[in-house]
Amino acid sequence: MGATSSRDCYMKKIVTLCLLFFVLSADIASAGFGITPPYVRNTSLTRNSTYEQQILLVRGNPDVPQKAQVTIDAPEIIDWIEIVEGDSVPLPRGVQKVPMTVRIKVPSDADFKDYNGTIRIKTVPDDDQVSAGAVSISLGAQVDIALTVIDREILDFRVRKIDVTDLNEGHKLGWLYFPGKIDFSMLIENTGNVDNSPSKVEFRIFDFAGNVLLEETQNKNKVRKIAPYATEEVFAEIPTRLPAGNYIARFKVYNGEEVKQEGEVSLSVLPYGTLQQAGFGFSGLSVAHKISILLPILALIILVLYIFYNRRLGRRRGE
Repeated sequence: MGATSSRDCYMKKIVTLCLLFFVLSADIASAGFGITPPYVRNTSLTRNSTYEQQILLVRGNPDVPQKAQVTIDAPEIIDWIEIVEGDSVPLPRGVQKVPMTVRIKVPSDADFKDYNGTIRIKTVPDDDQVSAGAVSISLGAQVDIALTVIDREILDFRVRKIDVTDLNEGHKLGWLYFPGKIDFSMLIENTGNVDNSPSKVEFRIFDFAGNVLLEETQNKNKVRKIAPYATEEVFAEIPTRLPAGNYIARFKVYNGEEVKQEGEVSLSVLPYGTLQQAGFGFSGLSVAHKISILLPILALIILVLYIFYNRRLGRRRGE
């Protein structure tokens, strides 16, 4: 009888310990903390360049407000590194993912070589929790830093997204024909280490079935340059002399002579005046039409200068 009672007692303890283990395991799992990505890497930095990378702080249990304390361990480049949000990043109640931005500013006298370091992140109770005497499990993570400063320029980018909007067809003003303007938007990520943008965008426009080539055209404007490592939307302004209708446009986006992106988009050209947007001005005119405007102006300037010269010459002779 005594032996049976001892066994029952022993079994109860084992069951209790197992239950306690599972409860604690569930609490620790729900209180998990992680980061993504766990690194800051760039192998193409140059002197005076600035690079930013976002690290996502992820909590398993966002029910309790906390702070993330950030410590940088990179003696050689400590002055280069800035946490945009500060050394203490708030982790508000109910927010599971909080972004943290690491900014790297390379000085003008940096040596051309590899640099390494770490950023340590630890969760701690926020001020209100500390005042209330609450107990909180502190969890941590580490960001590895791997940077390389080089002495050559890299011109490169990725096309993240493209879009094209409807446009008005071109129109005539007197003898001049102003073409329609295709606004081709591109979300560009500059992966190089100097300012850069697409050098050229080409359009080959077909009938809606995509069988008959109707027009070949390319951007007239100079696409705005983007800072190194930045991602921004830029526009290529492309003239078209096609009438109102629906078309298929096959495009190519160039970086110098290299095609970085090509594809196909639908193009809707609407009757002139349908949309309240400006088309091409003087830059969209054909060479012949530009000459037809510039020649009379140039002739008028020459005539004015000739008259002015003759008058001055006449005054000198009169003296």
